[in-house]
Amino acid sequence: MPELSVVIPAYNEEKRLAPVLESIISFFAGKGIDFEIVVVNDGSTDNTGALVKQFAVQHKQIRLIEHAPNKGKGYAIKIGVLAANGELILINDADGSSPIAEFDRLLASIKNGADIALGSRAKPDPACTINALPYRTYIGNTFNRIVQSILLPGIYDTQCGFKLFKKAAAHDVFSAATINGYAFDVETIYVAQLRKYRLEEVPINWNNIPGSKVNIFVDSLKMLIEVLKIKCNAARGKYSQKKAAAINEYSSSTK
Repeated sequence: MPELSVVIPAYNEEKRLAPVLESIISFFAGKGIDFEIVVVNDGSTDNTGALVKQFAVQHKQIRLIEHAPNKGKGYAIKIGVLAANGELILINDADGSSPIAEFDRLLASIKNGADIALGSRAKPDPACTINALPYRTYIGNTFNRIVQSILLPGIYDTQCGFKLFKKAAAHDVFSAATINGYAFDVETIYVAQLRKYRLEEVPINWNNIPGSKVNIFVDSLKMLIEVLKIKCNAARGKYSQKKAAAINEYSSSTK
């Protein structure tokens, strides 16, 4: 069983994924960590799947899970997390906007007692540099203020795609997840709080990478609707009962 699983959701990422895989493999191999990379191909219509299979020929650490059609980032991450075998599970975006070296910051938080370490672009820290487009920062901050007022007071950044979980916490939280879209982050953090897991928000360095699949205006509205759905689910007690982690029904490939 590996020490670490890196879960990467991928939708039409043939142009951005290769350097991310290379950096992850180099980083953890250099540290002597026993790791696996679980790439979830979320119904891509380009050559994302073929690219991952090519990498897997040379790197036994890579596993590919595929499904079609596209079902959303939240869905892809859920099935990737529930299929992960590592004692720690790192969620990492396919664009590499969070440098993999920032893992060390999250790991320090886990070693200090956190069950879940949340990479944050918004928690103040003069030692960290955030290179983001101004209008995306404004809209992201506006969304976060709404989330804080409705569900998660005190969390600076729910949407950073760089999070580290202890395996038991990850499998429990994601087994309860219902949101397939981008607000899955809000839901999983909210469930984790309800179930009394210790969370720590950790400032990290972050760079905007061109080619985002997010439509900042359309998807922001969808996310707001999803946040309201989470609020309704919570009122109905949907998240209160812990469940055994679901068994992933999708076949994986290492070829």
